[in-house]
This record gives sequence, C-alpha cells and structure tokens, in this order.
Amino acid sequence: MDWQKLNGEILYKVSRYLNFAERAIDAKQVDEVASCGVSRQRAVELLLANYLDLDETGQRQYLPYMLKRLDKTDYQNDEYYANISFDKATKGNWQLKRDFYAPYEIFVQDDFAYDFQKVFPQLGYFEETFEYPAVYQDGRLWMSVTPNEINTMREPIGRVKGKVLTFGLGLGYFAYMCSIKQDVESVTVVEKDKSVIELFEEIILPQFESKDKIRIINDDAYAYLDKMQDKEYDYAFVDIYHDAGDGLEVYKKFKQRLGKFRRTQFDFWIEKTLKYYL
Repeated sequence: MDWQKLNGEILYKVSRYLNFAERAIDAKQVDEVASCGVSRQRAVELLLANYLDLDETGQRQYLPYMLKRLDKTDYQNDEYYANISFDKATKGNWQLKRDFYAPYEIFVQDDFAYDFQKVFPQLGYFEETFEYPAVYQDGRLWMSVTPNEINTMREPIGRVKGKVLTFGLGLGYFAYMCSIKQDVESVTVVEKDKSVIELFEEIILPQFESKDKIRIINDDAYAYLDKMQDKEYDYAFVDIYHDAGDGLEVYKKFKQRLGKFRRTQFDFWIEKTLKYYL
C-alpha cells in the first residue's frame, strides 16, 4: 500500500472541502441519513465520506480517525472563554467581532495525528451553533480563538514556566493562559502590528486578572529573535502564521536561527502539522 500517496490524496480532498464546502453538511441532511437507522455521528461520517469521495480504503483506514463530534461545554468552560468577553471593535484595518460555526460545519480542530505511515487531519463539528471571538484584517480572518487554538496550545501551555516569551499576540489566548499559571513569572509578547496591540490593550488586556505579568514589545519577530540572549527567557512560543501554508517558511527561518539557544525551550504552534510538510 502506497500510504504516502493516500495521505496526499486525503489531505487534498479535505483541504478542498474545508476551503469550498465546509458548510455542505447541515442538520436536514443528517436527519435524513439518521432516519435510515444509523446514529447521528455515523450519519455525519457517511455524508463527509460522500463529499470527500472516499473509497472503501479511505472510509476504513482514515475516516474513523479524522472526525470527532465536539461538546460545546468543553470549550465554554475554558478559562479564557469564561473570563474574557468581546464586543465589536475596529482599529485601523482590523476588526474584532464574534464569528461562528454552524451546526455540523466541519473544521480543523487539532494538530495532525499519526499512525505508522498514515497521517490524519483532525476534523471536528458541533451539533449546535458555536460562537468564538475573531479578528479580521481587511475582511480576511487572521486571528481567532477556536477549539483548534485551544486544543493545539494545550500541550505548550502545560510546559511553560518562569519567564515566557511568545512571538505573535493574536487575541492573547496563549498569553492569558500562561499568565494565570502560578509558576509563570512573566509573559513577554512580541507583536509587529501596532493596531493589533492597541486593540488588545484597549479591550482584552484590562480583563486579564494577571495583567501585571504581561509585557508587549512592538517589534519584528526575526529582528527580536536575533537580539535575544540564551536564557533571557525560560520558554519561547512561536505563533506568527495563519496555518501550515504560511507557517512552513516561518518554521524553517526560525529553526535556522536557534543554534545559539541552549537553555531556552522553543515550541511552535501546530508543529506536528508543519513537520509533515518538511
């Protein structure tokens, strides 16, 4: 079996679906398929298999490990979601607002998973509408706090301690979750866009209970990295890309510059996914 070829075909089909038909499945279709005697979860699997045009191998070897029904309460109880509220706001060409996943809308919900030669994109859906905060730049989604961000940052957040540095501010999810940890002394954020910083400082930062731990530096990530000294920070997290498409070059450039660091631990957002494309 040529698993590398199959992996590529699965990822291509999933990518096309997510880019052009992510809301193709709706409650009416799920009701119709479930009325034939299968569970609603199985109905979503069958519908997705049809839209992806998966053959028997794809349905058996990939689909069960790709798709998951998510529970809203698992995310609504997240500390950031529970404690940070969002109202519409605009700063420069940036707009802060609430976006949503429609019922049964398929989306990426975690980093790639692997099983020997096979790679599995991690997809999820909710059975109800799910709202999340998002920032748009010139009408294009750039930053958000979705289940994907929460899931993919869980492990890095679990490792942080001492003096923490993060490249990329976004909506401050990573900074917030680090700041509430007792073993985190400080959280320094490097962000190059002043409008993003102003939006964050005016609306989001005042809601942080540990805002005194936060320091924001307006600088280019590569320029700041070149100035950094080893052990200046105990831990550094890199998240200045939108997805694997633009993240791969960032990953390569950072890796080339990390030779001088021996006592600072570096992590990269969605690193498992990035490594697949190397």
